[in-house]
Amino acid sequence: MPELPTEEAIIGHWPTGVETPEVSVICTTFNQAGYIREAIEGFLRQKTDFCFEIIVHDDASTDGTADIVDEYAQRYPRILRAILREENQYQKGRRIMPLAAGFARAEYLALCEGDDFWNDDQKLARQYRAMQARPDIEISYHNVIRRGPEQERLHIDQQDSRNRERVVDLDELLVHTGDYCPSPSLMLHRNVLERLPEWFHTTAPVGDFYLQVLAAQSGGALYLPEVMAVYRTQAQGSWSQQQRQLEDDRRYERHQALMARHAECMIHLAAMLDASHTPAITLAMARRWYYASVEYLQAGRYRGFREAITTSMHHQAISAPQRLLFLLRRTPRLAGRVVALRQQYQRRRSADRA
Repeated sequence: MPELPTEEAIIGHWPTGVETPEVSVICTTFNQAGYIREAIEGFLRQKTDFCFEIIVHDDASTDGTADIVDEYAQRYPRILRAILREENQYQKGRRIMPLAAGFARAEYLALCEGDDFWNDDQKLARQYRAMQARPDIEISYHNVIRRGPEQERLHIDQQDSRNRERVVDLDELLVHTGDYCPSPSLMLHRNVLERLPEWFHTTAPVGDFYLQVLAAQSGGALYLPEVMAVYRTQAQGSWSQQQRQLEDDRRYERHQALMARHAECMIHLAAMLDASHTPAITLAMARRWYYASVEYLQAGRYRGFREAITTSMHHQAISAPQRLLFLLRRTPRLAGRVVALRQQYQRRRSADRA
């Protein structure tokens, strides 16, 4: 890895006398001491001919993350601002990303959580110019490497017909989960945050899904095929890792509450959007409840499994596996064996392709 550029070297490429940044990099972090250096250094390696700023919001970490953030803030005082909380804002019920973005000065915001990182020094420049060329679009994302505990793969395979620059319409976003547009790839107009509805702050579950949908409401989302970030899945301390441990009673109850909040938010979305989007919203909820039923089944939460698969079918019949689990809802152990066999088959197919 090349040596990290100095602050003077970074600023030296910017227009003389310009103080207002064109892009604000927004990084939110909590207890990610093992990852945060890689994230910050990915920001600092960006090569641009425009001014940008980096805002790192640490939500009262207890593992030394804040000390690392402050170290970089001392080395790059004209570029990086450290927002170091003494009290955890998430535990107070505040949405962290909009809170951190409130410190931004630029019209464009580039998002990246502290356990992910950018691996292309042209990412910021390339994505900013692409959005400037399409002023009707308020959000963009790009291809990434998805890095899990056992394997890594491209978010969109290079052979996939979708892997080209294109505008993704709202319905395509609606029927997928939040990481369809991976969080370290997101860039959006600041005014998206300024018009977020109240229910986004009070009801929307953790994740980027509703932000993406609301940002794409008018013009869709711009997708860029270049691989410019690494998105860690199930990283230590991440929300996804915590939620997968559903054998724990508290996490199970929290997941059920999360699903109820999703249902409420989808009702709000249906009221906001044109009726032409209702089928996509219905399909989205059917898929969410189906995925929840599989997670509950694997965790031995059989009552939750039965309720979730029934709710999924009530919204819409979407697939043969969904319909089979519904038929087997009163024999959950058999349903669990069917799911396990299907997953083994899928893993073998993936291994054969590799």
